Amino acid sequence: MRIADMHCDTISAIWEGRRAGRTQRLARNALQVDIQKLKKAGYLLQNFAMFVDLSRDLDPFAHAMELIDLFYEEMDANKNDIDVVKTYGDIFDNERQGKLSALLSIEEGGCCKGSLENLERLYARGARMMTLTWNYPNELGFPNMASGSEPRPDCFDGSGGLTPQGFAFLERMEELGVIVDVSHLSDAGFWDVVSHTRRPFVASHSNARAICGHRRNLTDEMIKAVGERGGVIGLNYYSRFLDEREPEYACVSAIAAHARHLLRVGGKECPGLGSDFDGIDCQLEMQDCSQLQKLVDELERQRFTAEEIENILNRNVLRVYKEILR
Repeated sequence: MRIADMHCDTISAIWEGRRAGRTQRLARNALQVDIQKLKKAGYLLQNFAMFVDLSRDLDPFAHAMELIDLFYEEMDANKNDIDVVKTYGDIFDNERQGKLSALLSIEEGGCCKGSLENLERLYARGARMMTLTWNYPNELGFPNMASGSEPRPDCFDGSGGLTPQGFAFLERMEELGVIVDVSHLSDAGFWDVVSHTRRPFVASHSNARAICGHRRNLTDEMIKAVGERGGVIGLNYYSRFLDEREPEYACVSAIAAHARHLLRVGGKECPGLGSDFDGIDCQLEMQDCSQLQKLVDELERQRFTAEEIENILNRNVLRVYKEILR
């Protein structure tokens, strides 16, 4: 199998572990993603999100840079097995050398503190995808669910969508070749992205609201809009985004149900993978990334075609990366 996954929180989990005095490395660990597990399953590419919590990190940009330092430390320590990708061609250069590919993404556009210069600095460090929000309002816009109190409520215009600075970020991200990620963004913000962008965008780790009514998921109208733009939606394995009847257990049949819906509503080029491994706290039938064959077996059992399965596993994500990563 060749697998491309648009979202995991493994670098942040390693950072948190070290802060608590537990030494963990990307090569092998007790988390849901490590290099040995990725190899076992046949991964081609894994996105690694640098997750920033605005309520906790006093200087969110400094923390994002600290996480990026850790990311590159792990890349250097495992340079014979994995390497960073900044362009589409890098993915296949790595594959020819027998290496996995790692794409650096940012989860929380608020880490830029509204500064386009900070966005450009993240790009210079290798960031090639970014969510505009996490679970807090920020200088760019509003999230689709709240997490506690707003850390900096004086920054917002109250519209519920994107701010003027959010629109400026969209323009600069498209110019640079940073993939716009609408996971966590408010519904109004989603439609602002549709109206003010020209290129494909992604929801790196979101599911279908028609199947599970959580606000983090996308409506059918949103799914259609992503598909019509040529974007991709990464299936999230978190139980609460999969099935309201089983809020603590994530089974592969539920993931397959969302895949079927995304395919039916958004088209065959719409669904991809966005596991959210090492960022979710539920019981999973696929306990870690090494067990992805369980999902493939379920898709085959449910009579997805070979083409549809290959699209979900890698082709749809790679198509977007080919268009945007220069």
